[in-house]
Amino acid sequence: MSDHELQLAWERGAQGRARLADRKRRRRRSAVVVISALAAIALLAGASWLWLVRDDELSARAKALHPQVTFDPSPRFSNEAACRTPLTPDDPLRIWIGGDSLAGSLGPALGTLTADTGVALPTYDYRTSSGLASPSFFDWPEEVALEMTRVDPEVVVFIIGANDSGVVGSTPLGEDGEPVWRSAYAQLVTEVLDLLGADGRAVYWVGSPTLRDEDKNSDVAEVNRVAREIIAQRARTTYIDAYDLFSDENGEYAATLPGVDGDTVRVRTPDGIHFTEAGGDLLAGYVFAFLDERCALVDQTVAGASQPVHVSPGSGEVPGPSTTSSSTSSSTSTSSSTSSTSTSTTFPSITVP
Repeated sequence: MSDHELQLAWERGAQGRARLADRKRRRRRSAVVVISALAAIALLAGASWLWLVRDDELSARAKALHPQVTFDPSPRFSNEAACRTPLTPDDPLRIWIGGDSLAGSLGPALGTLTADTGVALPTYDYRTSSGLASPSFFDWPEEVALEMTRVDPEVVVFIIGANDSGVVGSTPLGEDGEPVWRSAYAQLVTEVLDLLGADGRAVYWVGSPTLRDEDKNSDVAEVNRVAREIIAQRARTTYIDAYDLFSDENGEYAATLPGVDGDTVRVRTPDGIHFTEAGGDLLAGYVFAFLDERCALVDQTVAGASQPVHVSPGSGEVPGPSTTSSSTSSSTSTSSSTSSTSTSTTFPSITVP
């Protein structure tokens, strides 16, 4: 098979797993029987038959994904060891899900998907209005260091960037002709990645989705690009493109999209930033496909078993405001439309407008 055919085969399989994962969350344990039956048939008929089964199971959402949306794990992925096996209810895979208020949707949804396998123990930690460029508002390196010690996860999922759009264009050009903010932001990304990926942990970095505000939408695309460039150079680290996932066929912000079951649903809240429950489910199913590819969570699912979904201390709380600037920005704390206001903060030695 050509490289393109291999990529398409991987996408078909990952899309099938995303659908199965969402069905499993909605119908709880009922899908376990179906998955087990498919696995048993595949063992009897061969792996190639399993791909055909997964093709038949593709949801309308999977088929409707526009060409820009691809499951694109790190090129180094296939050369690295998979998650430890076996995973069991007594010794589950420890997963930590963190980030800004968008993790307030992703954390519970992905937490439920993984916990329902019985062989994964998720913890989520989201901080409203936070970003990497605002350490005086909320210090992610400090929080990550504490959480990695407390939870000791084997796999981490981190979504960030939506609140960092203000750094774009906030600095002059450097001697290399590049905006100074890019190198400064790259250092922040690297610092957090070093902490997340210490001790051999697998890291899944989820970029900001599209935003309704056109200027901020353009800026978060630039922020995402910096993170993606850094991640491409690192082992055990995968970039997950939520920007494309939540774009329409023209690559623009979309309030509604085909959901995991194929029906068109509202995936974004009225503020043009956050996810509805359906949007959180869509992203969770998408991320689950990556985790399952590496850790074989579906294949190791234990019927009738489940794990709790833990919430980190302070998760969801609004951090203390910065006193470095008087300008303000608004965002909500969860997938609902309840609003909170936070002040703008500093970006290293630069005041973010």
